[in-house]
Amino acid sequence: MPMDVAIVDPEKELWSGDANFVVARSEDGEIGILPGHAPFLGVLKHSKLKVEAEDGAVIVFAVHSGFIEVKDNRVSVLARSAEIASDIDVARARNQAEQARQRLQQEADAEDAKWALARAEARLMAAEESGLLAD
Repeated sequence: MPMDVAIVDPEKELWSGDANFVVARSEDGEIGILPGHAPFLGVLKHSKLKVEAEDGAVIVFAVHSGFIEVKDNRVSVLARSAEIASDIDVARARNQAEQARQRLQQEADAEDAKWALARAEARLMAAEESGLLAD
């Protein structure tokens, strides 16, 4: 019996449907969620999120902080922002990561650069998981 999954950010619903498995990274570490999982509420980090849909398709997202709730065989991901890996511009994400690293070398406490680096790295992790990175 699959679980109901919804992934949304303030602007849109990115995906919803029945799924067999969800993997996310919360502040407490990586969590794998199967149907019937115990209730859980967690804070999401900048990272990839993976959903195995009921039909076996794997959908990967870059999630840029937010919350995940598991309750009554439903997984709700409420992200600050998120994107489907297939929509990620890999060259742009690499460029943004490099710019953020350079800024942090000059100003180690630059919070905006730390956030930009975490966002770019999450995008690159999602792209890699989806097979979009070519070295």
